[in-house]
Amino acid sequence: MRLLPPSPRIPEVHEVVIGFDDEAQTIIGRLTSESRQLEIVPIVGMPGLGKTTLAKKVYGDAEIEGHFQLHLWCTVSHVYNQKRLLLELLCCNGEYTQKQLREKDEDDLLTMLYQMLKGKKYLLVLDDVWESGLWNDLNLAFQDAPKGSKILITSRFSNITAHVKLGEPHYLRLLTEEQSWQLLQKKVFGEEECPQSVHGAGIEIARFCGGLPLTVVIIAGVLATLERDGWIWEEFARRITLTMVCGTDPCMASLELSYEKLPPPLKPCFLYFAAFREAEKIGTKNLMCLWIAEGLVERKEGRRLEDVAEEYLMSLIGRNLVTVSKCRSIGGVKSCCLHDLLLEFVRPERKKRIFFRHFEDTTAADDFPLVDISFLFCIYKHLIVLNLEYIVLMQKEFPSGVESLPELRYLALRSDRMEFIPQSIANLSNLETFRLKSRETVSLPDTIWNMKKLRVLCVWICARPLLNDDILRSSPTLPNLDFLSTLILPLSQAGENIIRKIPHVRRLKIFLSHNEGAREATGSCNLSQLESLESLTVMGGFILPWDHNIEHFFPSALKKLSLSELGLPWSKISLIEQLPNLEVLKLLVCSFRGDTWELAEGGFPKLKVLTLSQVDVVVWTEADPDSDDYFQCLERLNLEGNLKLEKVPSCFERLSTLNMVKVRFWGEESNCNNAVDNYSVVNLVRRIEEEQINNGTENLKILIHYVPLPRY
Repeated sequence: MRLLPPSPRIPEVHEVVIGFDDEAQTIIGRLTSESRQLEIVPIVGMPGLGKTTLAKKVYGDAEIEGHFQLHLWCTVSHVYNQKRLLLELLCCNGEYTQKQLREKDEDDLLTMLYQMLKGKKYLLVLDDVWESGLWNDLNLAFQDAPKGSKILITSRFSNITAHVKLGEPHYLRLLTEEQSWQLLQKKVFGEEECPQSVHGAGIEIARFCGGLPLTVVIIAGVLATLERDGWIWEEFARRITLTMVCGTDPCMASLELSYEKLPPPLKPCFLYFAAFREAEKIGTKNLMCLWIAEGLVERKEGRRLEDVAEEYLMSLIGRNLVTVSKCRSIGGVKSCCLHDLLLEFVRPERKKRIFFRHFEDTTAADDFPLVDISFLFCIYKHLIVLNLEYIVLMQKEFPSGVESLPELRYLALRSDRMEFIPQSIANLSNLETFRLKSRETVSLPDTIWNMKKLRVLCVWICARPLLNDDILRSSPTLPNLDFLSTLILPLSQAGENIIRKIPHVRRLKIFLSHNEGAREATGSCNLSQLESLESLTVMGGFILPWDHNIEHFFPSALKKLSLSELGLPWSKISLIEQLPNLEVLKLLVCSFRGDTWELAEGGFPKLKVLTLSQVDVVVWTEADPDSDDYFQCLERLNLEGNLKLEKVPSCFERLSTLNMVKVRFWGEESNCNNAVDNYSVVNLVRRIEEEQINNGTENLKILIHYVPLPRY
C-alpha cells in the first residue's frame, strides 16, 4: 500500500502563499509607519482564510526584521490562559526558558514582560485572539511603549479590541478563482507544469473551493495522491460538486473527502490529534511514541516501528492535513500542529470511534497540582497510555498503583520533587515509553534493565543509575531502546557496563560524572561501540583530566553532536573533525577551552550546521588559508553568546554552500545600533558577506540579534 503522494516533496515551514502580496505590503506599510503611541493592527477574517499565513509572511519579511528591535510571537487560541500566554511571549526569542520561569506567578511574569519590552521598538504578534479580556491582563506590559511599537493581531472577530484603541481592521478577502487555481497547482505540482489532461478538471475543482485557502490546500492534499488522469480528476470534481448541491460547507466537505481518501492505517493516527490542545506545537518524536503505544502503527518486517510511524506522519503532512511547526537541523520534522478547523473536525470524528479517553480543562493543569492519582487506576485498569505531563504531582514518591497496570505501554509523569523510581516499575513488562520531568536527580532501580520492551527512557533533569558492577554485569540488555536521556554516566567500568546495556540506541543524552568515591575520572567510556548512535549530547562539569583517553568516545555513525562544559583543549577537536557522517555540531558553554582553534584540512566533510555558543576561542583559523578543503557542505553558521572572536577562517568568504550566518549576543548597552556596531563578531560576519558578494555569491543571509539585558 502506498501511503505517500506519488511525488512527495520535503515539507517546509514556509507555506506557499498566493494572493497575499498586496495585502502583505499593506500590512507592512502600516507596521513600519511612525506612530507616537503603541498601535494595534488587526487582521480579521473567517476561519481558513489565511490570517496566520499572512501574519507569518509579514513577520518574516526582511523590512520588518530590520525595522523593529524586538520581535515576539504567540498563539492565543480560544482556550485563553494568561500564564501560558506570558510564558510563550517571554520564551519565544530564547532569552528565557519555560523551566526558568515555571515557578513565577502571573504578576512576576507580567513585570518581566514589561522589562523586556521597555525602551525597545517592538513588534508583538498575537495570533488567533478570541477574547477582549486579554488586553486587561496585558495592559501593564504595554505601558511606556516607545513610539513606532506595534501589535499585530489575527482574529475571527472585528470587535475583539473594542475596549482599546486600535487601527482600522484589515479584512482579509477571499481568493479569486484564478488565485485559487494558482494555489492548487503550487500545492499539487510544485514547480512542475500542470498536465493538460487534468487542466480543465483542476480549474473546476479550484472553483469549488470558494476562495478559501484552507479548502484549496486540503483538496490539493487529496489530488496529490491521485493519478494525473483526466477521467479520475473529472470524477473527483463531479463528486465534490455534488456535496455543494447537498448544501455541505465546502471546507468541511473537503475535510470529509480527504479523511475518506486516507489509507486505513492513517485514519486513527489523524484522529489522534484530538488528544492535543488547540494551537499546541506537538513534538513529533513523542507523537510517534504515542501512536506506537496505542497500536496504531503496523509492524513491517525489517523496519523499525519508529520509521513506519515517521512515514505515516510525512504522509499526513504531504496531504496537507498536518502543518510543520519546526524542522530538525538534520532534516525531518521536529514539531507539528493542526489547524483549528481541522481540530474541530477530528474531535467529533474521534468521539464516534472512542479509542482513548481524553480529560481536558480550560484552565492550565499547573493550577491544580495533584497529590494522589491512585483513584484513576481503580477505574481504568486496562490503561495503555497514561499521559500526565500537563499535571504536577505534588509528591516525592512514585504514584502508587501505577505498577498494577500490566498493559501500560506509555507513561509520562511530572513531579518537581520525585527523586527515585521504585523497583516495582519492572512489573510494567509492556512499557515502551517512560518520560519523567522532575527538578531533582532521579535514581533508577537496577530492575530497569529487565524492561526489555523499553524504546524511550527520558528523565529530566537527569537520571542516576545504580552502579553495582555485579548487577550490571549480570542483568540483561535493553535491545529495543532507541532514546535515552539524560543519564549520569560515570567514567569507570560501571559506565562501560551501562553502555553495553543499550547496544541499539540511536539518540543519547548523558551527563559525565566522576567514578563513585573517586576524586577524578579513572576509566573511560567507549561510545564507539554504539554503532547505531546518530545523535549524542554530552554535558560535563569540567571533570575530565586531559590525559584521559577519549580516542573512542565518538561513534562514526554520529550525525548530530552537542557538547557543553567539558573544558576540552582545542587539540581534541581533531576527533570530531574526521567524523564521516556528522551534519550538525553544537559547541556550547565551555565545551572547549583555549584561545586558538586551527582547522585541519579536509575536516568536517559533511557538516551542514555549526553552532558556537559561549566558547572562549579568539583566533579561529585554518591550517592552509589558501585551501578550500574545509566545511565543504556547511549551510548555516550560528555564533551565539558574547564570543571574543577576533579572526575567523577565510574559507567562509569563498564557501558557496553557506546560506545563513546568525549572530546572537547580549549586553547592558540600551542602544541596539551602538551594541551591534561595537561587537567584533558582527564586523567579522560583515566581512564574510562583503567577500561573498565580491565573489559573485548573493544568497548569503545575515541575521544579527542583540538582546539588551533588563535593568531592574
